[in-house]
Amino acid sequence: MSDGQEQARIDETPALETSTAEIAAEEIPPAELPVKKIYPTIKNAVLLCLLFLGIQLGMSIVFGLLMYYVFSPDSSLLSVICDLLVYLLSFGLIIWIGFRKTKKSFNDVFKFKNVSADLWVSAVVLAVGSVIVISELDNLFNYVLPMPEFFQNIFSSMMADKPLAMAIIYIGIAPAFMEEFLFRGLILDGFAANYSKRKAIIISALLFGIIHLNPWQFFTGFLFGIVLAWVCIETKSILLCVFLHFFNNTLYTLVVRFRDLIPIEGFNVTFEAAKFQPWWFTLSGAALTALGIWLMMSSIKRERAIEQEQS
Repeated sequence: MSDGQEQARIDETPALETSTAEIAAEEIPPAELPVKKIYPTIKNAVLLCLLFLGIQLGMSIVFGLLMYYVFSPDSSLLSVICDLLVYLLSFGLIIWIGFRKTKKSFNDVFKFKNVSADLWVSAVVLAVGSVIVISELDNLFNYVLPMPEFFQNIFSSMMADKPLAMAIIYIGIAPAFMEEFLFRGLILDGFAANYSKRKAIIISALLFGIIHLNPWQFFTGFLFGIVLAWVCIETKSILLCVFLHFFNNTLYTLVVRFRDLIPIEGFNVTFEAAKFQPWWFTLSGAALTALGIWLMMSSIKRERAIEQEQS
């Protein structure tokens, strides 16, 4: 082989390698390369919820046996404390497991971000209106599917029979933090990163409704979950969600407990009968809900406009 032929062969080699690399790039478009999803996905969230139910069932059996064989089964206060411990430990363990898997900082996942005074005002208006609307939706669902007496007794016991301080902790404070940490914190954070905003809101709300394990709480829980997820995504903070959840549960508990103070038919029932609220009362609740959402949207729009001007 002459020197000229050898040189030509050497010059052609890089061109051949480049051509092969280009062909490989064309065969595997970047868009089709696998993308690692952020934890949790829908599958991860479902598994977390199932694990929560399993842990809660196991702890309930353990604490129930302790109450029966070790402590006095007639102690209502001790029973409430055991129920609260089961609730807190079950949710706390699941939240801790999920949080560790995210490999993120606490505030990145749970979004304890301060919000403006305007947003707090809109949240108060929304909270008052939503309590009235949710009460009537409960009445409507109970009219279509009456609640069995067994479930009525459970709800009555939760809201009216426990000591007032324990009822507020068990129904108002604990769920406001634990359920919001899980559904609007951990789960919604992963969903918002992996899916569209609409899908993230709907699926997280669906899981929130299902976790209550009964159709009477699923219906309004799902709708309330949509509102809470929307608030969390739009404000980028979980604070208003915690407040809305606490306000709804606590006020409804107080209304049921002190029903004579607010003698409005249909508003202070505990699923005992399908009694509807006066039309003007329900209409006022719907108006307050719409006003609260409008005020919140306006505040968010103003804040985003200010952020764009400053950037």
